[in-house]
Amino acid sequence: MSILTGNNGVLKIDDASGTPTAIAAVRNFTVDITTDTIETSSMGNDTRQYVKGMSSWSGSADIYFDPAEMPTSVSSGIVGLNPTLEAVGSDAYTVELYLNDTANKISGECIITGFSVNSTMDGMVEASISFQGSGAASYAAS
Repeated sequence: MSILTGNNGVLKIDDASGTPTAIAAVRNFTVDITTDTIETSSMGNDTRQYVKGMSSWSGSADIYFDPAEMPTSVSSGIVGLNPTLEAVGSDAYTVELYLNDTANKISGECIITGFSVNSTMDGMVEASISFQGSGAASYAAS
């Protein structure tokens, strides 16, 4: 029985050259993959019947905010670390979410839909990134 631990997980997002680049100081990430169902029940059926509809995926990540540890092209372009937040909602980027080291990867094209920073008096400055998949997500195990 294989059990994965998340302490070696990695989050990569495209840099300016289109190369997925690791985001430093990731605390956690989440990916949600869903499929709609379309009801096809008709009179005379005793139970509801469904067919598969459209699928979608989205996700989020929490990181310790440290611009010095973020790849320069990533911090200035994709998650809105620049003052204009221009990248939120811009063109699709490739995101790669490694569940443990280089094995067990979920990846796909996404649009960055949100970026927030949280600073508290007695804690680290943290940030949250949210993204919406554009197209299918893929899973690969090595």
